[in-house]
Amino acid sequence: MTLKVKVCGVKSITHVKACIKGKAKMIGLMFYNKSPRFINLKTAKKISSFAKKKIKRVGVIANLNIEEIKEITENVELDYLQFHGNETTDFLRNIKKILKIKIIKALQISNKNSIKKISNFKKVSDYILLDTKIIKKHLNLKKSKELNWNLIKKIKNKDSLILSGALNINNLKKATKETNFNFVDVSSGLETVSGEKSIKKIDKFLQLATKL
Repeated sequence: MTLKVKVCGVKSITHVKACIKGKAKMIGLMFYNKSPRFINLKTAKKISSFAKKKIKRVGVIANLNIEEIKEITENVELDYLQFHGNETTDFLRNIKKILKIKIIKALQISNKNSIKKISNFKKVSDYILLDTKIIKKHLNLKKSKELNWNLIKKIKNKDSLILSGALNINNLKKATKETNFNFVDVSSGLETVSGEKSIKKIDKFLQLATKL
């Protein structure tokens, strides 16, 4: 089975073209304004319009209220919303009901107890993204780190799970082999400097993914 890839933090149509060419499954548009990958609604709308029906479009947000989320979805056509903050299951259930949109929930996985949260959020999410961090209110985003692969490889049903956490061309093969995940999220591992994607790195990562 070919490895599925979500490329997060794209900022241009050139990035999207590289993702489509490399057969990525999703692109992530960053609406968290403290991220170096943040894009405004005007840029996001252009990217979304180009990507429509070519690749799935994910809006990445954290700790926004319903009105702020509506402003994004009314201006930018998206296939998924990815919640990367302290959102509760009730909040996500309400969002899904009101906006009729698919949901990805990012969860911070740091110990065995945090793994227990997965089953609760699976009930209201189409995918769960496992990361080493989430965005807490009033705190700046910390640099991504590798997940503890030994911790998550024992999770039985991985069908709707996405592996994240400092993935790059050098650790992708080992990460997927050790965890047995078939869907990954990559962002900083495709950058030359923080927030700036390299087309060459996108190409190489997606070429490797097709072989795994």
